[in-house]
Amino acid sequence: MAPAETAPIPPHVARAAVHWLLELDAGGDGARRQWQAWMDADPLHARAWQRIAEVDGQLRSLSTPVALRTLAAPGLARRHAVRLAVLLTAGAGGLLAARQTGTWQQLAADLSTATGERRETVLADGTRLMLNTASAVDLRYTAAERLIVLRAGEILVHSAPDATRRHPPRPLRVRTAEGTVRAIGTRFTVRQQGGQTAVAVLEGAVELTPAHAPHTARRLSAGEQGRFTTTAASLPAPLWEGAAAWADGMLVADDMPLPDFLAELARHRPGVLRCAPGAAGLRVSGSYPLADTDRVLAALTLSLPVQVRSRTRWWVVVEARS
Repeated sequence: MAPAETAPIPPHVARAAVHWLLELDAGGDGARRQWQAWMDADPLHARAWQRIAEVDGQLRSLSTPVALRTLAAPGLARRHAVRLAVLLTAGAGGLLAARQTGTWQQLAADLSTATGERRETVLADGTRLMLNTASAVDLRYTAAERLIVLRAGEILVHSAPDATRRHPPRPLRVRTAEGTVRAIGTRFTVRQQGGQTAVAVLEGAVELTPAHAPHTARRLSAGEQGRFTTTAASLPAPLWEGAAAWADGMLVADDMPLPDFLAELARHRPGVLRCAPGAAGLRVSGSYPLADTDRVLAALTLSLPVQVRSRTRWWVVVEARS
């Protein structure tokens, strides 16, 4: 039997805790008094609320009922509450698993996609935002700025003028772990990738600003791409034509090393997809539909001297043909 402090929260108690989260989010002294009475009525209620604080502490570094009222921007509280309900009923093991995988970021984010999923949305200011596979963003629109926080994955941004018509207009920025990308009337992609941020500009221009070296900010114009870390930004390079092909559901390769191709394909399918050392020297060219990754793997066996070995649907190795 699981210890009382680590056992899953019963669903009906979790739902009640989420109900009080929403009530407190709406504010009012009456709601807080009723919430306190509910807390005092049963130790299980207090443990459910403590679990909310633990979970949300990971998401927003908030720990008190008053602070929980700022859990989300208007209109987002219910979505956060649903995420918390899922985590509340998961128990300690489920919480640990979530923290160690991309699931945690997806649950914590305002907008997210699962592996193999793409999602497009229009933001309040008219900016069009598309999320690539396994991506997550937060939205921080204030009176001073329009901020998109890229927590994981990749996005395509088609910026719109500030709909509030403020003077000066609010800047539109994308923030990553390495710094910020400021839009200058533009369409561009931003990808969080292994300690650096990759940016490709399709229209207009952007300004890249490393977090720890703002004096090294660099401008990219249409037809250019670049990368930056927390301390430096690369020189602009010519835009690779397949940089945003994923938005149309395609993976484009031009003499791409097979291990790199499979790493990109792996982003769009669950499980493990690897390249055996004996096939690592092969290269791939062509356009491949991301909607059916099994079909892409089958196509590789027709164009390259490789075979696909599957231990399970979730563990696939591409190796040199015997």
